[in-house]
Amino acid sequence: MAELLFIQPEEATRTTILGGNVDIDKYQFCILNAQITAIEPLLGSELYDYLIDNYATLSGDYLTLMNEYVKPITKNHAVGKYITISSYALDNAGLYKHAPDNAEIVDRDEAQQLAQEYFGMAQMYIKRFEKWICKNPLTEYKKSQDDVNARNIKVTAGWYFGGRIGLDEGDLW
Repeated sequence: MAELLFIQPEEATRTTILGGNVDIDKYQFCILNAQITAIEPLLGSELYDYLIDNYATLSGDYLTLMNEYVKPITKNHAVGKYITISSYALDNAGLYKHAPDNAEIVDRDEAQQLAQEYFGMAQMYIKRFEKWICKNPLTEYKKSQDDVNARNIKVTAGWYFGGRIGLDEGDLW
């Protein structure tokens, strides 16, 4: 069974810098990786699994969570990650960097700056989620569970002074 993606690849090409002619196989794994490295730690395994198991029938707060927080975080994190690796390819010939005709390769610093724009967008939605979850508690959202605990995460570089789960909205700022 294929993994469920919270966003379809076409959603990323319609609303980001990612071009529609980019082969889906080149970035689809970034969407799944964003779910595993950003969404699951943010929600905790129990809520994450609930969203996957009930994806087709989500309603109420769960649908709001998916549409207003999970999808935007997933999309922006995935695109940010793809920007950092998009010029590289690994095949039987080894690892190499693409050099298209009539184009200038963006240097690593410029690519990182662009990627940080998307990671920053993901982080903004994470902060909004943290405020939202305080007002809309979901039974599956737990900071202590058998698998991955829900916790505050940071997907951008720079200063981070930590955070705690299970606080009131006023404690987040």
